Amino acid sequence: MKVLILAPEFLPVRGGIGTYIIELIKNMPKDIQIHVLTPNQQSLKNVTCSNDSSSKKRDEEFLDKIAIHYVGNSNGDFFSNLKFQLNCSKHVPSIIKRYDIDIIHSESTLPDLFLNPKTIKIPIITTIHTTIKDEINSTKSSDTSFSDLSQSEKTMVFFSFFLKFLENRYYARKRYYITVSNWMKNRIINDFQKIQPDQIEVIYNGVDSNIFNPSEKKYAKKYFPELCDVDTPKILFLSRWVERKGIKYFLNAIPKIIEKTDAHFIFAGPKNNNLKIPSKNCTFLGYIPQEKIPCLYALSDIFILPSLYENFPFTILEAMSSESAVISTDVGGIPEMITHKENGLLIKPKITEDVVESVVHLAENNQLRKELGKKARLTVEKKFSWEKIALKTRDYYQKVIENENTLD
Repeated sequence: MKVLILAPEFLPVRGGIGTYIIELIKNMPKDIQIHVLTPNQQSLKNVTCSNDSSSKKRDEEFLDKIAIHYVGNSNGDFFSNLKFQLNCSKHVPSIIKRYDIDIIHSESTLPDLFLNPKTIKIPIITTIHTTIKDEINSTKSSDTSFSDLSQSEKTMVFFSFFLKFLENRYYARKRYYITVSNWMKNRIINDFQKIQPDQIEVIYNGVDSNIFNPSEKKYAKKYFPELCDVDTPKILFLSRWVERKGIKYFLNAIPKIIEKTDAHFIFAGPKNNNLKIPSKNCTFLGYIPQEKIPCLYALSDIFILPSLYENFPFTILEAMSSESAVISTDVGGIPEMITHKENGLLIKPKITEDVVESVVHLAENNQLRKELGKKARLTVEKKFSWEKIALKTRDYYQKVIENENTLD
């Protein structure tokens, strides 16, 4: 079977979609021939995915077993995505013909927006990581003024009517879908009336527990020496600084937390808005290269993601796999990952006092933190391994192709 993956994000990894594509390819059975169409971002020589030698070998094997087709350039902004959509419409038909592609696997940034499944004559599967409608609504629900939004959020809100129109147009055409949570499947069925339940397969996101594991803490002295000397519980926020991640409510909680207990707060991820970090008990690291992230999770006692909207975030899976105790909100597909008080804590979104109470509770209870972390890793190993997820995806490819052949 020959699969063409449309990858608006690829290497170097800068977000969840890139992680999803790369890990799926790495773990795909050998009987699948994979082609990747992606914009050129930067040299692959600068990409390192792990400190573990066996994982580095897998990365090299991963690059050797696929064909990468670069079209255009991207810096990750709104207009780069539009250019990639146009490039896909131009190049995909010729790639299908030249390499006898059997199926296309797209992503929910709609790279195949200008491709009509009827004209290319092979099935398209789209993995739905998020929807434009939900991202816009969650940004607006944050009660943040337009001037304080990040540039990407401003663009999305400003063009919201047009973007929603394009999204509705996209989902009106016949495609097949993978959603990474049951919550999102129900959401899609309710929001897009032309999509039927039998067009959607639920296949969760995964995590590589060999890369994200508590033993990665041994690299902390090399990468984060200033944090190794901190002897109070370390709370990590690792995400993009966008309003739907609930960063504002976490920042508001920090002074109240410090009044009640000793803790140190670590912020990682690009900051592109006007929010200010408290000066006391906080370290801002900014963007962290991929090879350093596993030891940052392992170094942290608590991971927090107080989002207003999520589907099935990789950061939570990575923190769980690293045995960091997780605090997050009961939104989207997160309750399908975390069972409250069993392998993490769930709180309500936009409630600063809930953030304070949960962080203080874990910061002052070392035994509970360890128990939650260990049970979280067991959950990951049992339910969210990439090997199982890749096999399910391959089986879905086959099911869709057979269904299309039956219709013909």
